[in-house]
Amino acid sequence: MKNILRVLLVFMISLIIFSCADSKEFYIDGKKTIVEPYGWFDLNAKNDSIEYKINTGNIIISVIGFETVILPIYLTGDQLYEPIRKKK
Repeated sequence: MKNILRVLLVFMISLIIFSCADSKEFYIDGKKTIVEPYGWFDLNAKNDSIEYKINTGNIIISVIGFETVILPIYLTGDQLYEPIRKKK
């Protein structure tokens, strides 16, 4: 039983490490700006001149690891929306 818990713990930690939304660089008003992903923890971080999409990888991993409670809260709270491109 302890081995199963250890394997599950290592699996969940590796999911947290490898399931990140990427920040991207855009030129906004002639300045190079790094736009970070945001989630429901920091809704004020949204840049109105950038289009975002939902990070489906984090949603899938959150569903898989819902028993841990911490994993879905972290992944959706911090990195739910990923920047794609500038709005036209």
